[in-house]
Amino acid sequence: MFLFILKILFLLAIASASKSVQDDVLPELKWSKQYSLEAKKISLTSGLVEDITYWRTSSKSRVDYNKGAIKLISVKRRKKNFGLKYEIHPETTEEYTNKFICIKTKGSVNNPIELNDILPSTSAFVHAGKDILEKGEVEKFVYLDEGLNTKTKKYIWAFLDRNSSSWIPVKLEEIEYNSWLGKLKTHNEWNYFNYKSEVNSSVFNIDQYNCTDSDDSENTLIDVNNKLHVDRVFTKFQEKQNRKYKDENEHELRRKIFEKNLRLIQEHNSKDSTFTLGVNKLADQTPEEMERRKGLQRRKEGETGNVPFPYTKSSISEISQTLPKEFDLRLLGVISPVKDQEDCGCCWTMGTTSAVEGALARNNGGRLLRLANQALIDCAWGFSVDGCNGGTDTGAYHWMMKYGLPTEEEYGPYNNKDGFCRIHNMTKTFPIKGFTDVTPFSTEALKIALINHGPLSVSIHATDTLTSYTSGIFYDPNCDPSKSALNHEVTLVGYGEYEGDTFWIVKNSWGKSWGIDGYLHISTRDNSCGITTEPTYVVF
Repeated sequence: MFLFILKILFLLAIASASKSVQDDVLPELKWSKQYSLEAKKISLTSGLVEDITYWRTSSKSRVDYNKGAIKLISVKRRKKNFGLKYEIHPETTEEYTNKFICIKTKGSVNNPIELNDILPSTSAFVHAGKDILEKGEVEKFVYLDEGLNTKTKKYIWAFLDRNSSSWIPVKLEEIEYNSWLGKLKTHNEWNYFNYKSEVNSSVFNIDQYNCTDSDDSENTLIDVNNKLHVDRVFTKFQEKQNRKYKDENEHELRRKIFEKNLRLIQEHNSKDSTFTLGVNKLADQTPEEMERRKGLQRRKEGETGNVPFPYTKSSISEISQTLPKEFDLRLLGVISPVKDQEDCGCCWTMGTTSAVEGALARNNGGRLLRLANQALIDCAWGFSVDGCNGGTDTGAYHWMMKYGLPTEEEYGPYNNKDGFCRIHNMTKTFPIKGFTDVTPFSTEALKIALINHGPLSVSIHATDTLTSYTSGIFYDPNCDPSKSALNHEVTLVGYGEYEGDTFWIVKNSWGKSWGIDGYLHISTRDNSCGITTEPTYVVF
């Protein structure tokens, strides 16, 4: 706290001194959205000198290092994608000399491409008067940040173009100390020159470089009509997923499935869509095999929760006016890690167990326990469920009302198989009082339930398209929201908004390598895939 107060006093003193020196009011220090410049970066601690050329617009940037040998071009993300990055460098082999090689990388929801900046963010700089440099009189600004063991100072000198009221950078100095050891860590000096406010768009042209997709690009463009290309990508898929097929017949079968899925992925990604598909670990699975990665059966007709939903239509309307725009239970630490049900049709245990774990954590002061969904697979056969052959959320809840879930630590982890029931050997279980069905087909009611009682177990219609989902806001017009079509149980943990589109945040049970680290962002439009048809939460 003492260091923080010193920092504030330091900045106030500089600001006060600045006002006394300057008669007129300077505009806020910020850089134009479009400009080009050259820079020489000198590291006074390492002796490294770098020559840099830079171009920027509101949507693109390019940085050249070492007199243009290295070129980095970034294209900012738009609604249809998450941006592009091009890395261009020279290579010399026995066959060619200094041939430019260009690697293209597509951004993803987890790693969107941002523009490269060589000028610092100016939001925390304070005016500190005037200085005389080689270019004449310039304004000086300072930034100070002092942490527990580090101390950072930055000084930037800039010239104000009175005609355009825009700032032109002249020099930057960056100094970082290890205050614990009393040692200088880094000391860099940047000198900027040849600043121009106009940028020729041709500097971002990459047509001459014949760019290829990076090996780690999530949505690499593949020529599905080229057998050698498909073979190469399929081999890479086998290596990455450690696929070992029993014979040549299965190998050829899996390759055909893989190629078919590739075509579907490319066909979808070529259209204007709010989400993208890509090759994941399920790319060699048939639709029939994917049914084993679901497993939700239909509830008995008329079967509902034993605890009524405590909100009337009028109270839902009133409360919905004050709901936050975004909400995510993961930030509260009440959501356990994503599991992979593999080829056991036990989604009905995954979705409900996650809901119970979250409710229990919220009920006991935030302590999150890993509960054993394997106990449901092994023990709940008398409640109209069939282990790895499928089950219902209501069957799971009725069993938990009688017996309660044990912890994974005591019962044992999920093992992708039916097993012997050991519930009577447990020393501690967590029975629930019951479960509540949320008012169906109501986005507002579901948000209220999520905020006050979540997470929730929700039933959805998982289509074949969902298998290859990688990012974006999922909206499949082929989804059937009716009760008879619901075939997969998942956990609702939050909701959000991206560029005007709102979505639910859903925890799936197909592993962390599927979707967005195991999660799905599904549109709130039109009861997408039936997410508001049968949502439930548990009561302790």
